[in-house]
This record gives sequence, C-alpha cells and structure tokens, in this order.
Amino acid sequence: MFRDRDNLVGLGFLIVMGALAAILIRAIVTGERVRLDLSPAVSAILAVVFFALIFVAIRRSGMFGRFFGERRGRQWPDPQTGGKSLWDRIRGK
Repeated sequence: MFRDRDNLVGLGFLIVMGALAAILIRAIVTGERVRLDLSPAVSAILAVVFFALIFVAIRRSGMFGRFFGERRGRQWPDPQTGGKSLWDRIRGK
C-alpha cells in the first residue's frame, strides 16, 4: 500500500483534515471561537516548509522539467506511448 509513497501524502492529508474537522466540530458544539496563537517563529517555519514542499512537488512532477534541464520522452496520454485510458481498459480496447 505504501511502497510508492503516493498514498502517504493522501494519508497525511486525511489525518490533518480529520484533526481540523474534530477541532471545528468541538467549537460548533461548545459554541467557542477557535483561536490559534502561534509565535512569529513558528509561523515563519510553517510558511517556509509549506513553500518548500510546493517547490519539491513541482520539481518531482516534471511539470517544469525543461527549466531544470530534464529531457523526457513521450508520456501518456500521447497515443504513441501505448498507454491506455481507464475508459479504454474498461471496454477492453
């Protein structure tokens, strides 16, 4: 399940969203307002981590590979790669 590490990102996102949902549901039930008081250092660290992860994701996706000197061959959905769409696989073509 976690060999290719793609599911780990989704699992992490699910955990964060679950925690946020629990906090917001508690706030709705109790009628309290949610306040998040972070020091400026923690806010800066979170901002740097956020933008660094965005850069890493863009770099790994290959979307801007030409700017980083990557040369790739043909990729799906180019018909000459032989890759089939999900609809073609379902229909057996």
